[in-house]
Amino acid sequence: MKEQEDGGQTLTEAAYRYIFDGITNGKFRAGQSISPDTLSKNLNMSKTPIREALLQLEVENLVFRNGRYYNVIYLDEQEVLELYQLRRILESEAAYYAAKNVNEQVVRDLDAALNAIIEASREPNPEPIKLADLNGKFHSIIARASGNRYIVQYTTEIRLKLKVIRTTFFSSYDRRFDESKEHKKIFDAIRQSKPDLAKQLTIDHMDKTIKYVKDYVLNKMY
Repeated sequence: MKEQEDGGQTLTEAAYRYIFDGITNGKFRAGQSISPDTLSKNLNMSKTPIREALLQLEVENLVFRNGRYYNVIYLDEQEVLELYQLRRILESEAAYYAAKNVNEQVVRDLDAALNAIIEASREPNPEPIKLADLNGKFHSIIARASGNRYIVQYTTEIRLKLKVIRTTFFSSYDRRFDESKEHKKIFDAIRQSKPDLAKQLTIDHMDKTIKYVKDYVLNKMY
């Protein structure tokens, strides 16, 4: 039986959430070493649930084993581009099928997500992590609306990997206003049940994102 915390959460789940949140909010940076011994002291728990949590994160490709330690994934330049290229394919297909399957709930959810993005973008100094989370939520709703479980699974995995890079290296959010406009066009195409247009607008959106990454991000990373 797994060790339990109050409230029914296992110690493994608590350790997993601590490490996962640390990776996605930038506390543990890309390439950083994570020591089970240090985590054990910080979390005041035995190393067994911590190792179980790290093994789960290893399966999810967010960390990798390095002797007695684990390291947060570090993607090279080609891997970053390949992940964005794969996102381009999957996200555009998701938009196509979301537009074919659109219903009132999807419209409401996308509208709320889009409004949150626009509101955050208008802040004087918006948090890059907050913007990344909101943009990810918008695309996640579209993926779920596609009705394809594998699109949901793989786009989620890709966004998580890229989020590790974003929280470490993306200090610029110059594209936030353009991205809001692009998201609005995608939303309108889905809402109006125009699958071909939704797909093409998503391709255009991803092409601009990839160009931005090539021109302004990768040279800061490598």
